[in-house]
Amino acid sequence: MTTRIGWKKTLAFSGYTDTFKQHRTNIAKVAGSTTSLTVFNRVQEEEAVHFLINLLDSPQDLFDHIKKEAGAVILKITYGYTAEAKGKDYLVDMAGQTMHEFSESTTPGKWPVDIMPFCE
Repeated sequence: MTTRIGWKKTLAFSGYTDTFKQHRTNIAKVAGSTTSLTVFNRVQEEEAVHFLINLLDSPQDLFDHIKKEAGAVILKITYGYTAEAKGKDYLVDMAGQTMHEFSESTTPGKWPVDIMPFCE
């Protein structure tokens, strides 16, 4: 039995196979239901209020507030985690840093082994 994280990792990196199609269909059934959409809307509205409060407090940090709102919505919907309403949130920041590092590490040609396979 795969773990929850292992399943997501597997789905994210899998090809366009029958298993991938089945997972995508199952996710669409749950995420596209009326009940789920109601919950998602409520979460987005709550985080929009937090975004506006943070924006009023420090308008110069607009992009940081946008990143926090997006991260908070994703973490709430996916894991049920409620981010700090005001200021920074450790888990949201950590998720953003992880995404940045993942993006950097998967850039084609970034590492010598990509260019010189004999370095493996």
